[in-house]
Amino acid sequence: MTLDTLLRRIKQNCEPFQGQFPTVGDGTRYRLTVNDNWLAGFWPGLLWLTYAHTRDQAFAVCAQSYLASFRQRLDDRVHITHDLGFLYTLSARAQWQLTGNEEARALALRAADELSQRYRPNGRYIQAWGAVGDPEQGGRAIIDTMMNLALLYWATDQTGSPRYAEIATAHADTTAQYLVREDGGSYHTFFFDQETGEPIGPQTHQGYADDSLWARGQSWVIFGFVVAAAWTGNGRYTQTAYQAAERFMAELPENKLPLWDLRLPPGAPHYPDTSASAIAAAGMLRLAGQLEGAAREQVRQHAGTLLNALNACCLETDPAAQGLLRGGTYHAHKQLGVDEYFICGDYYYLEALLMQAGHCPDFWGKPTA
Repeated sequence: MTLDTLLRRIKQNCEPFQGQFPTVGDGTRYRLTVNDNWLAGFWPGLLWLTYAHTRDQAFAVCAQSYLASFRQRLDDRVHITHDLGFLYTLSARAQWQLTGNEEARALALRAADELSQRYRPNGRYIQAWGAVGDPEQGGRAIIDTMMNLALLYWATDQTGSPRYAEIATAHADTTAQYLVREDGGSYHTFFFDQETGEPIGPQTHQGYADDSLWARGQSWVIFGFVVAAAWTGNGRYTQTAYQAAERFMAELPENKLPLWDLRLPPGAPHYPDTSASAIAAAGMLRLAGQLEGAAREQVRQHAGTLLNALNACCLETDPAAQGLLRGGTYHAHKQLGVDEYFICGDYYYLEALLMQAGHCPDFWGKPTA
């Protein structure tokens, strides 16, 4: 199946989705929701990726039609969490980047300001979930937040205010210290005393156990630290991403397709999670550009290995289907989107394929002409 076939499928989805947001699969279809969850940015992101590649205005028109819902979401303060970066990088920033739309730029900056307000100076982390200062959630930082820092770095680039980037870097440093292990693995979440900032310890949410290795979280480490390194020039972030990439590959089964947790005991449910592989591949392709010599070639080969496995086993070939990639797992414990399409995986799969082909817009790094 060619890349053009996937792009046609995305175009075919515009009409049945009609202002709604795909989340996880249900057979060969996607379940659709309103703009009220952390996944909402990935469908506009897919559309903007496709528009950048094809310059077919139909994709831009469809993507632009979603911007009002993202503005309304901020107005109504619907599910405001650390995921503002995922949401507004792939919707508002992407639209501004490709079209110059100033309304989209202003909306992305507004989201960055909201995200910055979740920063907890005592502990130097961005609170992941709940209202700021929530008794149960106020001390929680999570590995996924590395992916939301790009919006803050971009906001400093756009406004000249150093505050956004300072918060992002502080959070990245805290993540590297407490959520990334010495072996390059990672914890999903970590708690701090929100009054004093003192570390309490790790606690998983989506992984099998506190000391296991949630696959998608490990891929966030790779991608997130690569992006932070690109914005800051901090070689320690590049090294963290490299160690995480090597750990990811070392933990894979023989078929090179990750399970939802990379360290499952025999009796645990062994669900696949192709989204983790797609994210890791996209992150590794970025990482290769920050490395030299044998390490660069090694990481590039890792990305190729992951994509080849996805292409061979998990690419959806049914012409009537809506998803791109089979075998994603959104939330194993809650039995949500288990071994189904997952819009997050579809987005990063297409981004990785376009990067591999050498013509992918960068919605996470510094804008280029």
